[in-house]
Amino acid sequence: MHALLTILFILLTTTVFADSAGCPKYDRKSYRHWIDEDKDCQNARHEVLIEESPVVGFKSSKGCRVVSGSWNDPYSGRTITDATKLDIDHMVPLKEAHQSGAANWSRERKRAYANDLDDPDTLIAVDRRLNRQKGAKDPAEWPPPNKAYQIGYARAWVAVKLKWGLAADRRELMALRELIGN
Repeated sequence: MHALLTILFILLTTTVFADSAGCPKYDRKSYRHWIDEDKDCQNARHEVLIEESPVVGFKSSKGCRVVSGSWNDPYSGRTITDATKLDIDHMVPLKEAHQSGAANWSRERKRAYANDLDDPDTLIAVDRRLNRQKGAKDPAEWPPPNKAYQIGYARAWVAVKLKWGLAADRRELMALRELIGN
């Protein structure tokens, strides 16, 4: 069985479906993000930019703020060289995570999720316009326009949900199946 189908099967058989009806109201501020965990002057946004580009240019010799590089945006399939044209996307948006189980997490776990640099699927550099178009939508509401990335998108989405123990709703699962081509 294809590895992607295995991941989807695990998600389908182990997930308690999300029920946002009784979920506390989402407040983005409770998911403190873009922190500098290792105190090297580069916050999580800049750490992702550095990780995803083979070469980067900094605003100053201090090396804190990335301004240029070469990023392959999976959502559009284009290469972007200006860091101001990029957003760092939470693959599973903060609001979606909140409604899928993160609402009950501690402040520390929410912060860890919002700044997860350990998993390259959780935070990715993408075209700013497309990230804002995606917003808090799940795959049932917004698939990436780059068709060549849709299977990778579904795989990454599932991996993040599994890693963090987040639930999925039926429409989301159906869309993931469709993106994977099953």
